Amino acid sequence: LQMRIRISALLVHSKRGLRGAPHYSPPVINTRALDVAIIGAPNVGKSLLTNQLVRAAVSAVSSKMDTTTKNVCAAITEDDIQLVVVDSPGTIGITHARKVMGLPKGDEKIISDPEGALNRAEHVLVVQDATAPGDYIHHRVQHLLHRHSHLPTSLVINKVDLVSDRTELLELTRILTKGTVAGREIKTAQTTIGRLGKASDTMTLHQDEVKGRDEEWQRKYRAIIDTPSARVGFAETKRLFIEERGWSQFDAVFYVSALSGEGIEPLREHLKTLSTTRRWRLDENAVTTKTPQSICEESVRAALLDTVPSDMAYRLTPRVSEWREDGEILQVVVDINCGKERIARNLVGRGGSKIIEVGKRVNNHMTSLFQRQLFVRILVKFNGKVYNS
Repeated sequence: LQMRIRISALLVHSKRGLRGAPHYSPPVINTRALDVAIIGAPNVGKSLLTNQLVRAAVSAVSSKMDTTTKNVCAAITEDDIQLVVVDSPGTIGITHARKVMGLPKGDEKIISDPEGALNRAEHVLVVQDATAPGDYIHHRVQHLLHRHSHLPTSLVINKVDLVSDRTELLELTRILTKGTVAGREIKTAQTTIGRLGKASDTMTLHQDEVKGRDEEWQRKYRAIIDTPSARVGFAETKRLFIEERGWSQFDAVFYVSALSGEGIEPLREHLKTLSTTRRWRLDENAVTTKTPQSICEESVRAALLDTVPSDMAYRLTPRVSEWREDGEILQVVVDINCGKERIARNLVGRGGSKIIEVGKRVNNHMTSLFQRQLFVRILVKFNGKVYNS
């Protein structure tokens, strides 16, 4: 429209015999934005962190790993700043996806989406579980960091509410950052819990990460780093980064509890300071690009993961069969088709107890998210018919 107006103005001036074009001033942009990708090993709390950052329960959450199977785009707009956050699946291998989760061959988004989240990101949050037994960054995460070393990153150490002696986190931080944050050496002595570093103009080049390695290792490194993560075997990255425990290019470190909300506000404010002047990607009232139906289906799946054995839950596919408004009430029906009667029986539970509990949890989640009265009914089906225990 602006271009058409400008062209029309030029034509008018031309007909009047005026020389030159009228002065054109582009509209002033007063908004700021930042695209953030969240990556990490399975079950470190990426989805709950995403929900806390955008102040909405957009991503489905369960106590089991692999709850998130594809990228989830969430957003928060406040203070004229829009943060678009992409919650990605945990970094797993294709064997795990097929044998444990039962994903069919060709359905590999859970493998490729973590890297997909980085492709349009301006900042990366690497989430680490403070209670995990290993003091190293997962080798699949390492692969992504090395492949996208041009992107600024922050380390988010989650679940600090479960750590009784928080001084132990300082040594963990030193290992995970290789003793360097924002290009400066960090001192763990007399340091309190909080953000350890800020963005710096100087950053360590990723080539420094491979110095001192033998020629054979560097040859394998170059070959693997040039290959998209989804096309590199789990064992290959594990062998390559077996001795790598940290990443020296983090701009900042944050300690948070995505469960209680501790430390979330400083992290959110830090991301806002990194935003740049440009137009927003989403409407200011948008909290996600997901459809309400897909949010409901993923909420059911998360509830199933906490209710029935994982080998069953991973293979169940909830589908919304009815979505209608009845006055002020939104009524939703979700079908779960079971290929075997024993799965249907296990899912329903004695007297329907299990599926009732799943329904209550989904209702609570959806009511909180949509801020309206709704009723979700879940139907377990076997051989095309509703199964009753």
